[in-house]
Amino acid sequence: MKRLVLIALLLLPFIAEAQTLLRIPADKLGKPVLFGSRIIDVNRAGGKVFAPGQRNPNPVLMHFEMAPDSLIMLIPAGPRPGKKAKGLQKQVHPVRFPLVEVAADGSVVIDVTRYFSEYPRQVSAIPPRTLEKEVELSYDLAVSQSADYLQVTGEYCYASGLEVTVACYLLFLPEEPMPVKKLAPYNGEDASHRWDLSRNPVITFYIDKAFPQEWLPYIREGVEDWNKAFEAIGLGSPLCALPEPEGLERYSPLVNMIRYMDVEEANAKGDVLVDPRSGEVLQGDVLWWKNVKDLIMDWRYVQTGVADPAARLKYYPIEMLGPMIRYSICHEMGHVLGLNHNMGASWSYPTDSLRSPSFTRKYGTTASVMDYARYNHLATSADIACGVTLLPPRLGPFDYYAIGLGYAAREPAAGEYCYYAPMISAAIPHDPSAQSETLGNNVLASSAAGVSNCRALLKLDGMDEHRLKLVSKQYYRYLWLSLSNIGGAVQGVPVKEKEQTRTLKFVLENLSSAPVLLRDEAQEKRVLEELDGNFLPRRVKETYGEKGLKRYQCRLKRLRKKYGY
Repeated sequence: MKRLVLIALLLLPFIAEAQTLLRIPADKLGKPVLFGSRIIDVNRAGGKVFAPGQRNPNPVLMHFEMAPDSLIMLIPAGPRPGKKAKGLQKQVHPVRFPLVEVAADGSVVIDVTRYFSEYPRQVSAIPPRTLEKEVELSYDLAVSQSADYLQVTGEYCYASGLEVTVACYLLFLPEEPMPVKKLAPYNGEDASHRWDLSRNPVITFYIDKAFPQEWLPYIREGVEDWNKAFEAIGLGSPLCALPEPEGLERYSPLVNMIRYMDVEEANAKGDVLVDPRSGEVLQGDVLWWKNVKDLIMDWRYVQTGVADPAARLKYYPIEMLGPMIRYSICHEMGHVLGLNHNMGASWSYPTDSLRSPSFTRKYGTTASVMDYARYNHLATSADIACGVTLLPPRLGPFDYYAIGLGYAAREPAAGEYCYYAPMISAAIPHDPSAQSETLGNNVLASSAAGVSNCRALLKLDGMDEHRLKLVSKQYYRYLWLSLSNIGGAVQGVPVKEKEQTRTLKFVLENLSSAPVLLRDEAQEKRVLEELDGNFLPRRVKETYGEKGLKRYQCRLKRLRKKYGY
């Protein structure tokens, strides 16, 4: 192996003699360029971190410029709106390319061989730490050009056996950026991401041919469902989903796709390429890892398996799986259109309404597909027989509102079910209305129904080891969700202390009485430590004051004794 490495290193200067040239049109000199990359192939994918189809999340805004010494420079072009220059692109440095020719039409040809002979870590789609200790052996470069972009595709081989094929694009941006638009209720975040429908009146998404053929109608629906929201604001139907045609340049920086990621990972993602000057979405993908199907089937089983016998099947027919795929694609398409998660969307609905046939048929289980509400675990078999819906809506009231905020000429008024709460990255969010997997506006009622389902599933046939672990995990998940009531506040309004006491009783009672088959001592210990540790008591003190903390500690001590803790 060492001999092979030595030979390859000796040959590298000779390999590099072949020039890789790019022609830059005269009218693009000095104009904004977005420099980024996408993985085409890698023989050791890193799960959802990097895999074929994924791109560098932070492309660099630059431009070409003639230098006094007859070289072309690619240099940083400035900060994004609303961003502090301090942390922006501080690792990006000017890049000099040898000038090969200046044509009569003013276009210039540059030699990019030396720069791309090493993996372009400046815009790496693979985390740089993955490549830190790699010894590069060889590379092979190819160039493609269009009126809109230049692209250099490189194949890189390393001594460790890692092989990466990456497409680096230089995308020419509009000289005049789209106007920046800040959106309520997203005002605390960067400029909103949105498509410029005046430049792109029809946005076509190609469905990866790797998807099973029977999925295609549901994937198409998940994309085109959003046309209803655009129609409501008078913008027609800009979204179109088509099967991937033969010969499609699927790694072009301007081709939109629903991509199948053939990697063992349960994840899906709405991924966009954005003009950093304005937030304009230039290209979008939905990335679907191969194990997402198993994940959504697990959710359906554990949340609705008691009420719906069909959810207990080992393999779901396409008539049942298809709408679940559509919902997942629709959620990720929301991100591609510029929508954020709205964990408060399910809080918009009264808990009782989720057992109403008329209400759920009209509104589904949550006011937005951008929630993580999953499936209707509040419904019983009798509710289903009466027509209660188990699935989220195709689009909820908040989705229509959010599209109106981003794309309508006039800002729409928020309707009855337009409550918003952002995703909170915390084990126990302080706002009970901002959680995933809760349904309705009562966390305790939602968790109690979920716990009851988990207990009931044990009494049914067909539970294998995988499903048993799944139900056990979900059982403790519902207990965790209810902990947001401890010292919590809904949009700044404190949870009533009586509700906090009921939550303590609910958690301790269900910890102590957990069925033997579901018992997880590590999870039990973790919950108990949270109750009287540093975090929750401190939050109780912040919400209710010193006297409130003492009341909490007395109740906790009494209830722990009652339930054997």
